[in-house]
Amino acid sequence: MLNVILVSNFSMKDELSELLSSGFDFHDCLIQDIQHIERYPIDDEYKTIIIQSANAIKKIDSSNNHIYSTDRVYGIGPNCKNWVEKKFGIKCLIPDEEYSSSGLIKKIESDMYSLGKTLLLKGIGGRETIINYLKEKDIEFNVCDVYERILNLDNLAKVAEMTSKECIIIAFSKSSVEPLINEKKANLKKIHFFILDKSDEQILDRNDVASITMIEDIYDIKTLANKIREINA
Repeated sequence: MLNVILVSNFSMKDELSELLSSGFDFHDCLIQDIQHIERYPIDDEYKTIIIQSANAIKKIDSSNNHIYSTDRVYGIGPNCKNWVEKKFGIKCLIPDEEYSSSGLIKKIESDMYSLGKTLLLKGIGGRETIINYLKEKDIEFNVCDVYERILNLDNLAKVAEMTSKECIIIAFSKSSVEPLINEKKANLKKIHFFILDKSDEQILDRNDVASITMIEDIYDIKTLANKIREINA
């Protein structure tokens, strides 16, 4: 059976695994572990909080009163929205489509909302698209790196070994898959990559791998599963 290897955090991994239970071996094998470094990053009153990744909100202490006094919270996608609303019981606005930094900026612009004093919650090494936007708009803002990615050498070795034969890799960011791309023992020509479509992030050259399938919506798992089945047809 064809190995399907998820190397990114995904809140719907169990549902996807169930859909692929016939004909595939599904592996949840993060190459980059998430290590939280700040539980109390909301240190002041902000008109707006922007959450660049669900990992940036998961470990924040729910007793942090400043988040409840914020006028508006924006998140980059459904995972952010679910965590904010489940953990804090407050509304989190996300793009109607295009769950990326660019999509979130379009959402803010279409809302014609004046951000005011803003806090951006993100991870170390994350993209700076939103930071650049805030600078361009001359917004008063602070940035807090809430977590960092730590390379999991054991998982990297396991995934590299599985690429000795044809397989599928699912990755939602450049950081989650870059160590594998640079791993000499990985046979990229055997890998069919499924990658979240982010217009501002170039991850792979199609000539270097077996195939690349761009994912428009990671939460449409039925469509994702059907596209994976097409590889195995």
